[in-house]
Amino acid sequence: MKIIAAFAVGLALAGVLSAVPARAQNQHSFVSSQGNDANACTLAAPCRHLQAALAATISGGEIAILDTAGYNGGTTVTITQAVSIVNPGGFEAAIAPPSGSTGIVINAGTNDAVSLRGLSIDGAGVGQTGIQFNSGASLTVENCVIRHMSNSGIFFLPTTLTSALTVSNSLVADNSQDGILLFPTGSATAVFNRVEINNNGFFGIIVKGESSAAGNTINATVSDSVAAGNGTGFQSETVPGQATTSVMISHSVAANNSTGVLASGTGATLRLANSTVTGNIVGWLVANSGVVASYGDNYIDGNVTNTGSLTPISKQ
Repeated sequence: MKIIAAFAVGLALAGVLSAVPARAQNQHSFVSSQGNDANACTLAAPCRHLQAALAATISGGEIAILDTAGYNGGTTVTITQAVSIVNPGGFEAAIAPPSGSTGIVINAGTNDAVSLRGLSIDGAGVGQTGIQFNSGASLTVENCVIRHMSNSGIFFLPTTLTSALTVSNSLVADNSQDGILLFPTGSATAVFNRVEINNNGFFGIIVKGESSAAGNTINATVSDSVAAGNGTGFQSETVPGQATTSVMISHSVAANNSTGVLASGTGATLRLANSTVTGNIVGWLVANSGVVASYGDNYIDGNVTNTGSLTPISKQ
């Protein structure tokens, strides 16, 4: 009789447990220096780290950062959904990439848009990459500081068919290799507005078509931005049989780099409009049938030398 009674109690408990719903996810989640990852990530009960908040947030939701703190807990933040992570301002929302690893990795779905605002990502010379975008529809980076990586500040290498990158009002500086590297396997577009790309060992902004098949296009526009103290300020690069690359630079400055602007490879074009190229060892460099084109309204002076010829183009 005791065995039968115990069995009956077990069945009753199982029924109750199965009726308990899973914890609901939030449209808006919150993280705080005083939070706890066991919390529901609500405003009243915020989480401590971004990874816990991501798990508590629906696809397409938003995570708000409430005060100054480090928010990755010594691990890489991995994003697999559409989401906005927002620091409304007035304090530092820090991400410290683990040694030899990445601060934020994005492995989102084909239609997922990811937005990051107000983050400070500092690799301290040991973090490898600030933000690495592997898949998703788009990445928007706004009001961020990304610096001191052993590799690149932003590594944009989506495997999705088409993708878009937007960076605005941000500083990407002091990285051992590249400030911002676009290296998609499909077609991509990028817009850089009011971005400072300074003191990066290899390239400030480089757009590469070498991993994307012929017929694809990679188009980037740079406006009101500065590339200073880099190996190369702005570069458009491809090889025969791969995607064409185009970089339009408007109202921007390439100063005090080893090379100011560079286009390399058949199908690689870099256009200059109302921009300044000065103080570089090589002002412009044209290689392997690339094209550096000028609308004739630029200020190109004070460089040690130039390599190749500018292609004049008319305004419409």
